[in-house]
Amino acid sequence: MKSLALPEFKDIPFVSAEQLQPPPGLATGVNVLDDFLLWRGIPQGDLSLFQGLPGTGATSLWVRLVKQVHNQNKWAAWINGDSQLFPTHLQSHDINLKKLLVVKEPQEKEQLFWLLQELITSSLFEVIGCNLKELFLKNHQLQKLKRLCRLHKVALVFVNQKVSKFVNPLFSLMIHFQRDFVTIQRALHRPTPFNISGSMVHAHFMHQFKNPARKLLR
Repeated sequence: MKSLALPEFKDIPFVSAEQLQPPPGLATGVNVLDDFLLWRGIPQGDLSLFQGLPGTGATSLWVRLVKQVHNQNKWAAWINGDSQLFPTHLQSHDINLKKLLVVKEPQEKEQLFWLLQELITSSLFEVIGCNLKELFLKNHQLQKLKRLCRLHKVALVFVNQKVSKFVNPLFSLMIHFQRDFVTIQRALHRPTPFNISGSMVHAHFMHQFKNPARKLLR
């Protein structure tokens, strides 16, 4: 029987060290989560969705993420919805308020879409968070935001109180927060769903209820 000749090494395409690097991400500071995700955190230049009722840890994880961003001396932005971020609460967790822009959610839905585009294209912010009671943006709007995030290398995180089991492929990362555990519903190139104990993620903040008397910026 004729043996097959092995190909010469010169004919084998080698992958450079740069190509082996994981895609860019922003660490959350929660090791069990960062170790699981391909980006070693949430994806940079892409869309993420945190889903969960108030008090289950979705906003808490975003605040942890902002702390990591501020440790690199970079900026973050947050759009308030029904749940608002309290300045004293943020300061107690070492959030640099001088590098956090907090704005009020516009009354008109189209204005929110415009505001998100403006924040992304400003190239001032490493991460942008947006609190929503429900995700009303259309897929074509999400697609445009996704393209802008990739172009400007911005991580856009929606924090949504209305939980949906539908996995939207436009979000590279989807996390469902519950009181006792957290479920990663979608994460590129990782087996999902994947459950994590809620105690590893939730920062045990006081609940962030609406308080019109305490706002960072109107």
